[in-house]
Amino acid sequence: MQKQEKIKKIKEYTRKSIHLIFGIMFLTLIELLGTIKSAYILFTLLVIGLIATTLIIKKIDLPFISTIVKKVERENEKKIPGKAAIMFFASAIILLLLSQDDKNLVLTALSVQVFADSFAAIIGINFGKHKILGKKTLEGSTTFFIIALLCISYFYSIQIAIITALIATIVELLPLDDNLWVPLFTAGLLKIMI
Repeated sequence: MQKQEKIKKIKEYTRKSIHLIFGIMFLTLIELLGTIKSAYILFTLLVIGLIATTLIIKKIDLPFISTIVKKVERENEKKIPGKAAIMFFASAIILLLLSQDDKNLVLTALSVQVFADSFAAIIGINFGKHKILGKKTLEGSTTFFIIALLCISYFYSIQIAIITALIATIVELLPLDDNLWVPLFTAGLLKIMI
């Protein structure tokens, strides 16, 4: 049992490391190229990802891509390989198109998902002792809130950051696809409050 837990932890670390690396790359892309050019690039990558997912479902091996997907996919994602990435891309594209005049809003909403989600999972796996909903722990959710607060307060007032980080943390706890909904709820709430 201990060996399986260790393998599960390594898989989740790998998953969150990839999540962080690609997330930082997307945030940098948006910062350097702006919202419209980034939307085109991410849309192209989304189409490539959907094609790759379809091929993997049909048991066609794609060198490098199939290996990465197998290393990081969770059990509940085997029906749709790469689902988390697809949802994140979709969320990013929606934000880029709806908020093309507000790059900071897009960067903030995506930063919450990239950083808060990654660190919450790592802390939750290592130190999570108090389950609050499903596999989510108080320690992981507290980490999510703190990192979200830091990401949001970089661009917005502390009052706005506290409220938005709290709502984003609640959304992350819900049985929704957080890769899609956390950035969208974060951006929507920010748009309402600013």
